[in-house]
Amino acid sequence: MPPAPRDDILLATMPDVRPLASILRALAFKHVTHAYIAASAFSSYQFELDPEDPAAYVDGRPEPSDPSSSASPPSSPVPTSAPYCQMTVSLATILECLNIFGNAGGSSNPFKREGDGEDEEGGGCGGRWRGGKRRRMGSEEYEEPRGGGRLAHEEGKTTSLRLSFAGEGQPLVLLLEESGIVTRCEITSYEPEALLDLAFSDEDKVQRLIIKSDWLRDALAELPPSSEKLTISFSPPQDSRARGRGGRYRYDDSFDGGNDGEEEEVPLFRIESVGTMGSTEMDYSDDKDVLEAFECDHPLRNTYKFSHIQLTKVALQNSIKASIRTDAGGLVSFQFMIPLSPRGAKASIAENKIGFVEFLCVALDEDY
Repeated sequence: MPPAPRDDILLATMPDVRPLASILRALAFKHVTHAYIAASAFSSYQFELDPEDPAAYVDGRPEPSDPSSSASPPSSPVPTSAPYCQMTVSLATILECLNIFGNAGGSSNPFKREGDGEDEEGGGCGGRWRGGKRRRMGSEEYEEPRGGGRLAHEEGKTTSLRLSFAGEGQPLVLLLEESGIVTRCEITSYEPEALLDLAFSDEDKVQRLIIKSDWLRDALAELPPSSEKLTISFSPPQDSRARGRGGRYRYDDSFDGGNDGEEEEVPLFRIESVGTMGSTEMDYSDDKDVLEAFECDHPLRNTYKFSHIQLTKVALQNSIKASIRTDAGGLVSFQFMIPLSPRGAKASIAENKIGFVEFLCVALDEDY
């Protein structure tokens, strides 16, 4: 006798799979994902295996945070309310199923590699770089093209989704329908492995900034792919205004004096990369057109693996705003605001069709 059917502990329907595919694609740097299901939340997490590697998750809670205000994700990413279940499933398989009718959308590589072409606006020194300045040392400076734009949502037919999960040991079931044609996909679920205990509480932040995603994407696209480390520095606004303009900072952070009686403005936000080809620095001053919000009580400087920061590139490519927060221990939170309306970013905000993806990354030890 077959076992009695079990009630679904997860049941969700969507008239269009593209928003879900867009969000999950941002986490597709690993083939499998760890999902948590509670009464008021469905969250999906990605973890690298190294203890210092980042974690990323998308949260399906009904009250998402807003990068235009507090930009604060849930204080604890793992739900604990009953009913509660966790599982590991193949994210690559889910994305393939969502695109089974070919209209779940795709994503281009946001960071073009060196040699893909020339930028007509001259890289970081022109075009979008009103709020920042760039230096490269240790090798001859060269220009890298900026990343490609976000793909537009396809018009026409859409695929609807009914997603269900009956509990531990059961498959994740996807019913996809388009123009009266229904496809059923059952994806095997597994017991989740032990996960890193990474969580960022907004109360613990010592720094916060909100920047338009275009500016951050352009900055990361300018960094050479051979970079090994990425250092992120923040300075309080009063320190930024304490100096005049004229001098320059060398890579070792010593001040190289400019004209007599003048000093260089201290950047609020600095990105530095170090690799086999030399080093690069990107500085951002107090420009409201670039940094929409900035909070910092004291100077901060933390270094991360460049390969870890690159894992954010798909989420960054598809987002319109980015929030960066850091706690006292150097744990950094990148939170991306992703529009989900097929009519564009403005319509997404007006219709409150916004998704959020957060990446957490642990800082390297100083002697690393």
